[in-house]
Amino acid sequence: MAGFVYLIGAGPGDIGLITLKAIEAIKKADVIVYDRLINDSILAMAKDGTELIDVGKMPDSHKVPQWRINEIIAEKAMEGKSVVRLKGGDPFVFGRGGEEGEYLYDKGIPFEVIPGITSAIAVLSYAGIPITHRNLSSSFHVITGHESDGKTENLDWKVIAKLNGTLVFLMGMKNIEFIVNKLIENGMSKDIPAAVIMNGTTPHQKVVKGTLSDIAEKSRNEGMHNPAIIVIGKVVNMSEKLDWFEKKRLFGKRVLLTRTYDLAMSTVDDLKDNGADVVICPTIKVIPEVDNVSKLIDNIEKYDYIIFTSVNGVNVFKKTINLKKFDLRKLNGVKIAAIGSKTCEALNKIYIYPEVVPDEYTSIALAGKLKSYAKGKSVAILTSDIGGDMLIDNLKDIAFLDKIVAYKNTPNYEIKDKLTNEIKKGIDIAIFTSTSTFKYMSLILGDDISFLKNVKIAAIGPVTKESIERSGFKVDIMPSVYTMEELVKDIIKSEE
Repeated sequence: MAGFVYLIGAGPGDIGLITLKAIEAIKKADVIVYDRLINDSILAMAKDGTELIDVGKMPDSHKVPQWRINEIIAEKAMEGKSVVRLKGGDPFVFGRGGEEGEYLYDKGIPFEVIPGITSAIAVLSYAGIPITHRNLSSSFHVITGHESDGKTENLDWKVIAKLNGTLVFLMGMKNIEFIVNKLIENGMSKDIPAAVIMNGTTPHQKVVKGTLSDIAEKSRNEGMHNPAIIVIGKVVNMSEKLDWFEKKRLFGKRVLLTRTYDLAMSTVDDLKDNGADVVICPTIKVIPEVDNVSKLIDNIEKYDYIIFTSVNGVNVFKKTINLKKFDLRKLNGVKIAAIGSKTCEALNKIYIYPEVVPDEYTSIALAGKLKSYAKGKSVAILTSDIGGDMLIDNLKDIAFLDKIVAYKNTPNYEIKDKLTNEIKKGIDIAIFTSTSTFKYMSLILGDDISFLKNVKIAAIGPVTKESIERSGFKVDIMPSVYTMEELVKDIIKSEE
């Protein structure tokens, strides 16, 4: 029995521009057949076990020919699978989605088209160029700059040159000289504004502006290449007033975030909202120790206080109580303490509300606050194998302490190749959220960690800052309140 195929447009590059309907289909897909310009973060939405098939194509260098792509989609669907064919932009705007849909129709395979935001409109918007304007352009025309035979000779240049609206050429960089020359030859003014937008809607966006007579030369001198869009028309000049994207404080900055993926996402959103290109390379590998937390739960009545020192500890606790089907009502009488707002938020999500939270999110501050509560009490400290020492040192004389190793932190050597490659591409700001993220990066990179001498370093708090500076590097940014939200705010301020 045939499965089902979704022909999906992923939009122009910014992951925020993909539709909710597309995300739903991606999350349920058994197979995703995708093109080369698809954002990796979109593929990361797929469920575990989804088969990912890269059929990415470049002009004149087809990785997988179109006829074979058609066959792959059909073959996977005939296996009874839910197949997503994921294409940049919109599948029906020069995306060959029509050909793929026609092939599926001929094979009797059911399909659905989920439109995407076309780059012809979105990329212009991110460059501050409205594709229409009441006083400047009452129409727009989207034209291929690369026809099926690799040429543009089949276009009626006499008609195109007489159009008064905005002209947008997709996939036309190879033929840009040919395009502008044909327009001029057929009567279009040499002085009409023109622009080329490369890597539109992404932090790597680059815009070159000029006129029809010089835009090809300017683009070549600036190293413009695909993916890029050529736009011709009076609306190009509107970018002087409407350029909003490249004015974001962190636009063009590559920010290295060294914490684990699950803890990084809200920070990633904040940084991206301010224009940054965020590179996630978790230097720590977290290994849950469920058996240790299970023993704690089995002896929960023994403790007066449980201290949670991190979100990771909360996550392991949550996993353990789910496995054991532990009834939270059994925590009655046990008081909860936590370091930091994020740890509190993680606890709140499992309906646990800490009684003790320090005003300053440090172990010393929590120990100071607990000294007035925990004297003579039995206290369990849920932490990592290398954590909890400061709490223990400050509480050992007043309370009975048990260190519960909820998880182990180990260097994430698996990330070394990616980390090295990202460093080669250039890093502007490196963020460290703990002493461990820095220490393990040092172990992973060895002498290559010297790259930090040439970047701006941001540290979550004084302990992390001290560890980094003890190794000979200068910390440029540290918030007065030790949270990621405040750290991001200070990073943004540093770029004013």
